[in-house]
Amino acid sequence: MNTLWYKVWADLWLTKSRTALAIISIAAGVCCVGTLFGMIDLLLGKMDAAHRQSQPSHINLILRSDADIGLLEQVKAIPGVAGVDTMTPLSVHFRQPGETDWRLGTLIIRPDYGNQHFDKTALQSGNWPNANQIAIENLSAALSSGLQSGDIEFETLQGPQTLPIGGIVRHPFVKPPKFGGQVHFFASTAQAAQFGIAAHSFRQLLVQIAEPYSSETARSVAGQIRSLLTAKHIGVNVTLLQDPEQHWGRPFLAGINGVLQIMALVSLALASVLILNTVSAHITQQTDQIGVMKALGAGTKTIAKLYLLEILLLALLAIVLAMPPALAAAYFSSCRLLALFNIDCGAFAVSLPAVAYMLLGGLLAPLLAALAPILRGAALTVRVAIASYGVGADFGYNRFDLYLEKFSARFLPTLSAAALGNLFRRKARLVLTQSVLIVAGVMFLVLTSLIASLNLTLDLEMARSRYAVRLGFTLDQSEQKIRDIAAAVSGTEQIEFWQRSSLQIAKEGQALQQKGSLGLQMLALPKNSSMYQPLIESGRWLQASDAGERVLVLSADTAALNGVQAGDMLDVALGTIHEKWQVIGIYRWLAGSSYAVEPVYAPLETLRRITQNKDLASFALLDAPVADLNQEADYLRRLQKHFQDQGVQLDVYTTLAKLEQRQFARNQFKPVLNTLLGLACMIAAVGGIGLSGTLAISVLQRIREIGVLRAIGAPSKVVFRMFLLEGLLHGGIAWLLSIPLAYLAAEPLAKQLGRTMLGIQLDFSFDFWAILYWLIIVLTVAWIAAFWPARRATQLSIRECLGH
Repeated sequence: MNTLWYKVWADLWLTKSRTALAIISIAAGVCCVGTLFGMIDLLLGKMDAAHRQSQPSHINLILRSDADIGLLEQVKAIPGVAGVDTMTPLSVHFRQPGETDWRLGTLIIRPDYGNQHFDKTALQSGNWPNANQIAIENLSAALSSGLQSGDIEFETLQGPQTLPIGGIVRHPFVKPPKFGGQVHFFASTAQAAQFGIAAHSFRQLLVQIAEPYSSETARSVAGQIRSLLTAKHIGVNVTLLQDPEQHWGRPFLAGINGVLQIMALVSLALASVLILNTVSAHITQQTDQIGVMKALGAGTKTIAKLYLLEILLLALLAIVLAMPPALAAAYFSSCRLLALFNIDCGAFAVSLPAVAYMLLGGLLAPLLAALAPILRGAALTVRVAIASYGVGADFGYNRFDLYLEKFSARFLPTLSAAALGNLFRRKARLVLTQSVLIVAGVMFLVLTSLIASLNLTLDLEMARSRYAVRLGFTLDQSEQKIRDIAAAVSGTEQIEFWQRSSLQIAKEGQALQQKGSLGLQMLALPKNSSMYQPLIESGRWLQASDAGERVLVLSADTAALNGVQAGDMLDVALGTIHEKWQVIGIYRWLAGSSYAVEPVYAPLETLRRITQNKDLASFALLDAPVADLNQEADYLRRLQKHFQDQGVQLDVYTTLAKLEQRQFARNQFKPVLNTLLGLACMIAAVGGIGLSGTLAISVLQRIREIGVLRAIGAPSKVVFRMFLLEGLLHGGIAWLLSIPLAYLAAEPLAKQLGRTMLGIQLDFSFDFWAILYWLIIVLTVAWIAAFWPARRATQLSIRECLGH
């Protein structure tokens, strides 16, 4: 056994370059597995832990007006209600010292920060809000160093008033500013009167139901609470249901987790292909040694164990090499995504499942990949093994090879012809190496097409929105008053008014399951509406003849969840009025966010006839000639100032600018797409490692040929160029083959990835510029991969080569 150990050590140590390439190949795949599985495990675990720590409310109702705190006793008396808590969010105007323009933000007032029950706000640094100071939310403070401390001037009922920031807090349900969220401040009830908030009132109701939690029970209790509020003439803008065990942001990640895991396993499989390539060449080189060992009495099992032991040692070294960067990358990647959900990453943590996956995959995948060539080599007879030179090839024995040889001799220079022939000398190895590079190319082109499709989808959605700015109001306003204020702002060309209303929809007595995490909301449009029309997937859009009719247009996601089709009748409750409404159309909803209220479109004339809210508007859609984000921001700023001067409060959550919203939407998808592109580049790197290994093995197997070339006068430069050209031909062929494959796969895969990862149906666009980008990338990878083997070939002396 000592002799066999010496043989293992000699094989690994004497061919250091091959050993290093094998270790790096396995380590690259193991690193992908550890990084992605670890990131997902840490991410979901920390999200759920933070969610449970905040004592999440099961039902969260955002009201349209103030409710008296005395109403809570009636809510608590509803069967199934276990506890209640309140807060009051409101829109405020603020500015920092030195600023002249007011900005729109959100102020949240909680009754007692020391005795919070649900959706707890955590103190990160400084002090809780009190009568003399406020606090700022963590994500808002990260926007600017000036927002972390110092004084902020607010517009109050008593005029401008300066309040110091005394602390930074972390709230569990805040939309990140880069996704379109507002700056959030927190104040105590001692400051409520300055902002027009009545004492002992609230605007947001947080409710927990009795254990055990179920979504059906929560939905039933929420319906009873809404009925109670309706009887008190208190409207509900949004109803949110939360699972107490799972973070509300999970749907945002659920789609990408499976895709990332599959891609990680693909990376490991591709690394195994490289191991198969390396081991096959190694066994081919050592067939004569296998013959000698067999002649000396070694059995098939002993030889197989010998080479499997080599692979096992390589795998263990690769795991040791890959584990630290993989665990670090998993932690820091999860921290980056956790920050988007306003969750503290905490101290460095190791994902134990990721460690298990790396050990399991890192050991099994290489051993399984190497098993076939090892068993094939170990089964050779003594005569066949000793008679082999170990440098055989399969070139020149079929019509393709003969045609290639004739073509090269006629049309190519000698050096290029030699490189092309060497490329096809070992077709099995060529196929394995090409498969890795082709998979990387197809992934890169598919992902760039996914990005192009996302941009096209957003552009088309923006084109269907023919307004520049949508103003949302805290309380419904008179149409004429809004028209007069908006018309006074230069640039306003057209105004359209919408009205919103909370509603409940049921089918055959069962409440509809909703795609929108913040519930359904009716948006009523006038019969001559021209500012917006979503993409209709089935049925039709609202028409002028629908004015006064009980018809609605439902999102495709919610329709699919509940088996609703155009033409179906649904039970719709608007306050205390329950009637049958007909679904006339199904539209595609572009949300892609966990913060969305799902619109249900209906005729404005019908809603006003039912609610008797004549000439009141919840939204004003304004058209103006804005060409870029700067002009849009300037126009919106002037609008906000005019409405502020007239005492009209704009709602920070529903006031939006079209171009800015497009940017926010792109920001939401950017972390996911960047992760996938990074993985594609990692697979390209695996392909480069494989190509380098292939050429290195080729140099080892063609040492005598190199010696002959050098003996007949070939200079080092020619030998170098021959191997370098062979590597570039590998990259070029992989590039050519990946283009048609990617083109055929891009549309179905991009659409499936859009549905799986982003939850939206994408309009497809193939990114033809990416073909050029991939050519540059693959040739660069091929050049780098071929450089060291080619350089090694030039360093071999004639004596060393011919004596091999």
